[in-house]
Amino acid sequence: MRHLRFSIANITSIANVANIANIAGIAVVLATALLSPRPASAALFELFQHGGRATGQAGAFTARAADPSAVFYNPAAITKLQGTQVEAGLDFTNPQDEYRSATGNFKAHHVINFPPAAYVTHHFGNGSPVAVGLGLDSPYWNDLNWDDALFPGRFLDRRFRLEVVELHPVLGWEVTDDLSVGGGLRYLYGTLEQADNGLVQVFIPGGPLPAVEVQRDAETKVHKLAWDLAVHYVRPAWGWGAVFRSAAKLSGTGDATYEARDVPAIPGLAEALAARLTNGRASQSFELPDELRGGFWFAPYPELRVELDASYDRWSQVGDDVITYTPDAFRNGPSVRPRRWDNTLSLRLGVEGNVTDNFLLHGGFGIEPSPVSSGTIEPGFPQGDVKVYSFGFTYNLPQMSFDVGYSLHQGDARGATGQELLNPAVTSRYSARDQVWAGSLRWRF
Repeated sequence: MRHLRFSIANITSIANVANIANIAGIAVVLATALLSPRPASAALFELFQHGGRATGQAGAFTARAADPSAVFYNPAAITKLQGTQVEAGLDFTNPQDEYRSATGNFKAHHVINFPPAAYVTHHFGNGSPVAVGLGLDSPYWNDLNWDDALFPGRFLDRRFRLEVVELHPVLGWEVTDDLSVGGGLRYLYGTLEQADNGLVQVFIPGGPLPAVEVQRDAETKVHKLAWDLAVHYVRPAWGWGAVFRSAAKLSGTGDATYEARDVPAIPGLAEALAARLTNGRASQSFELPDELRGGFWFAPYPELRVELDASYDRWSQVGDDVITYTPDAFRNGPSVRPRRWDNTLSLRLGVEGNVTDNFLLHGGFGIEPSPVSSGTIEPGFPQGDVKVYSFGFTYNLPQMSFDVGYSLHQGDARGATGQELLNPAVTSRYSARDQVWAGSLRWRF
C-alpha cells in the first residue's frame, strides 16, 4: 500500500505547493491520470467507492456530502463548499469469487489495481447562490474472469467485464440558507466484454467431424449520456439529502473473436475450423438502472455525526442482455442472457467522530441486496446479498485533508443449478467476498 502512505512532512509540502498552483493545471493533471488505462476489479452492485471518507462510512454520505465527492454523492451539497476545493483518490480492491460443485472447486481470476476518482468544486462567493463542480470517476468497475479451460460453467458465461469512467459536470443552486438544489449531466464511457465457450461441429465430404470446443469473446466500447437531480437541506445539528440518477443503457459495436482449443489431429479438421471461425463484430449493451438515494444525518453532540442512507435501484427495468455476432460462427442466433432481476433497497449506516480538532474516525455498516434472482444466477453474476463493514480516518491540515477508508464486503453463498453444460443435473454453490482500501487527498483554496 505504498501508494497510500504519506508522512505529515510530505502532506505539508504538498499543501504549500498547492497554495500557489493554478487550479486549471491541477484539473488537467487529475484528468490525465484518470483517463489512463487502469484495469481493476470490484463488485458491480456496491456502487459507493468514491473517496476514503465515504468508504470508511459504508457509503452513507448522501445527506452530508461535506467534501468534493459531493459531485457524486449529492450535487446540491456543493453549495456548502466554500471557495475552490479539489479531491483526488484511488481505490484498491481485492475480490474473491469461488464456485463449488461435484465437478470441483474453482476460483475466478481477478486483476487487482486502482480505480481512480477526482473532483473539483467552486463556489462563486460574494453572495452568489451558485456553485459548480466536475467529477471524473469510476462508478462501475467489474471484472469477473473464470478459468477458460477447466471451469465447468464456461459454456454459460466465462467472463463479464464492465469498466466505466464517468465525466460529471454539475451545478448547485442555494435556494435559501438551508436548502439547495442541484444536478448535472453524466457521460459514461468504457469497455464491455462478455465471453463464453461453445461446441462447434464442422462437416467435410464423408461425414461430420467431432465437436470442438471454441472460446468466443465480444469486446465493445460503450457509452451513454445520463443525468441526475439532487436536493440538500442542512441545519446546524441535522440535515437530509436525496438524489435521483437516471438509467443508462450502455451500448456499442466492437470485436468478436473465436479460438478453438484442444483440436484433435484429424485430417481436414483444422482447415474446416479455420473456414468456420471467422473473427467479426459484436453488437451488445448493458443497462444500468435508475437509482433513488436518500439520507438523514444528525449530531447528538457537535463532535459526533450519524447518518442513515437508503438506496432504491430499479433493476427490474433492465432488459435482457443480447449479443449479436456478425458473422455468427456458432450459428445459433443472438446470445440472450436473461436479466429478470429484482429491484433492491440498500441500507447504509455511517458514523463520524472527532477525536481531536484535526483527527476524525469513521465507521459504517451496510446491507447491499443482490438483484440477481434465483432463476438467473450465472457465472458472470453469482453474487448473493452482501453485508458491508467499514472503518477509516481523516487527518485535517489548514488547507488540506487526508482520508483513508476500508470496507469488507461479505457475500451470502448462493446455490444454483444448470450451470454446467456437460453435467446439467449437478447442483453448485457460489461464494464471494471483497475488500476495498480507499485513499484520497483534499485541497481547499
